[in-house]
Amino acid sequence: MSNAVRLDSKKIKRFIDRPWLLYFFIFPLFISVSISLFKSEYLIFLFKLGMFALFVGSVALVSRGLRISQKYQEAIITKAPFPFKLVGSIGIGISIFILTFIIDKAGFLQSVFISILGVVGVLLNYGLDPIADKLPKNSTIDPDLLLQGIKEAEDTLEEIEREKDDISDNSLKIALDGAIVNAKKILNTIKSDPKDIRVARKFLVVYLNGIKTVITQYNDLDSKLIDNNMRERLISLLKDAELRFEKELERLKSNDLFDLDVQIDALKEQLKY
Repeated sequence: MSNAVRLDSKKIKRFIDRPWLLYFFIFPLFISVSISLFKSEYLIFLFKLGMFALFVGSVALVSRGLRISQKYQEAIITKAPFPFKLVGSIGIGISIFILTFIIDKAGFLQSVFISILGVVGVLLNYGLDPIADKLPKNSTIDPDLLLQGIKEAEDTLEEIEREKDDISDNSLKIALDGAIVNAKKILNTIKSDPKDIRVARKFLVVYLNGIKTVITQYNDLDSKLIDNNMRERLISLLKDAELRFEKELERLKSNDLFDLDVQIDALKEQLKY
């Protein structure tokens, strides 16, 4: 059992969210380009090479659109993304039309029909791009400011989790995990019912950035310089942050605004080493 490979859900998602069917069309197109080169049909070769590049680039856009659409579905608050899948499918349609009409000498209407069929087929198979913003209704909060604050918080949490991977002390990791879990709960609650972006920014700047700074400094220190006193202080700080998150989460769920002002100075003092 110890030799079992643990599957990474993120890698599995990246594997699934790919337009694999479109990738199969790249190979025969590449063969066609190569044949033109071997036949010394240099003008046709350059033309086909351009269409090959257009097709591959369009497939890449569809692939990106799939990944972004997945993130859109998972997000509670977000803006509608750029229509990568639509632009990619149109690019594929253009490459199909040019190849059939100019290279294969097919009729104009036939080429148009095949290219439209290709565009519709891509969109039917991989879906349309999201077009509606997922923003709080009946809210006076500036959505751009809200989204910026949430993105900054999520980016900071990702940085903290990356720093956590470099920590070898299990007790410290467990304490940090508790703070991270509660921080994510607070962030999700803010997304579901944003009451005050000022609160979200205080949460970001004071708590998350403070924890990130301390953990980064801890990882940068030589392990020989870290004594038990410093280690215990850091664990105590993280456990205290976890408890504060729990307290503020309860207040937020009870429809009360955060009351952080009194706690901010105390936390800043704790973060000083």
